[in-house]
Amino acid sequence: MRRRLAALVLCTGLMLSCLPDAGALQIHGYSEGLAQAEEDGKWGFAGGDGGVAIPLQYDSVVSFALGMAAVNQGGKLGVIRPDGQYLIQLEYDTLMPVDCGLYFAQKGGAWGVVSVLPYTDSTGKKTNEVYPLVYAGVELGLSGGVDVLQLTARDGKRTTMPIFQLPSYLAELGVEGSQFPLTRGKLPSFRDVQGKDWFSLWVDLAYNTGIMSGPGGGTFEPGRAVTVAEAIQIAANMDSRFLGDDFHTTVHTGKFWYSAAVNYCEASGIVRAGQFDSYTRPITRRELAQVFAATGLAKSLPQRNNSILVRAAVKDISASDPAAGAILGLYTKGILTGVDGAFTFRPDAAVTRAEAAALAARLARPEQRVDLF
Repeated sequence: MRRRLAALVLCTGLMLSCLPDAGALQIHGYSEGLAQAEEDGKWGFAGGDGGVAIPLQYDSVVSFALGMAAVNQGGKLGVIRPDGQYLIQLEYDTLMPVDCGLYFAQKGGAWGVVSVLPYTDSTGKKTNEVYPLVYAGVELGLSGGVDVLQLTARDGKRTTMPIFQLPSYLAELGVEGSQFPLTRGKLPSFRDVQGKDWFSLWVDLAYNTGIMSGPGGGTFEPGRAVTVAEAIQIAANMDSRFLGDDFHTTVHTGKFWYSAAVNYCEASGIVRAGQFDSYTRPITRRELAQVFAATGLAKSLPQRNNSILVRAAVKDISASDPAAGAILGLYTKGILTGVDGAFTFRPDAAVTRAEAAALAARLARPEQRVDLF
């Protein structure tokens, strides 16, 4: 059955929850570490401590999902990320989430498709418009049993794009992160990860992009230390997806469950044979940074933060540390932020699965990388 856009449009009225009594902060359900919050008719988001995390400045908001939330201010819609920065500016009359970080967008009588990630078009201009706002209408539908995106021009001609082809289309356009597309509705339900947890966003993203999964039994074990083998498996998954080979889609056999990942990473130059004395012990933060930084994905990322400022800010990593290049490089690329407000790294400490998920998610999804200064 065709799913008409008219039945799915995200409009300002649908974004409003029932207004509570004025004068007191009202907090609604948590999702990915943040909850809708309202006071005196203005909406924002509360953090896990119950305090305001994103200012109460909007007329309405929706809950966060996969690191994005639509907001309405003065009848104009945009999309923010968990720190309140805009991924899509407040300028649209309608925004309807599709897939792969894309939204149906409408201004006046013009429709198109916009992305939370910009790219450089054929004229050299930075834009978020994957399909320009020149269409008379857009909708999701079915064609031959396949979910499709359909755009209708003003002359009645129709452009159709199968949803499963969106990642390759975004890659053709040069949209960064297209190797790790976000799939709406693909969210985990781990018993030990709750919507109020700071790491629930990172678990959602790492799971959604296929980089990490739970160890079994319906749990993620976010507080457990990551082993060397697990870190190498994550690195192999990221590298494989980034390069577009079939390692991450192939069933592997070997003496140990991690044997194929070790072989992949050794062959790819991510790790060296004999680099680790044991694959079953906890990996240190220093070692994890070295492994992740050696992936093709990490090497491809542009610098986001000033390297001179990073070197001065991360005080527990000296220039003589053999892993300094890898660690500081991940800071400059917006992947590492440190364990506190002072950018402390703690190189010899263990890494929890929640922390590993955060690093993997930032590596995969450009919109979640961090400006440190």
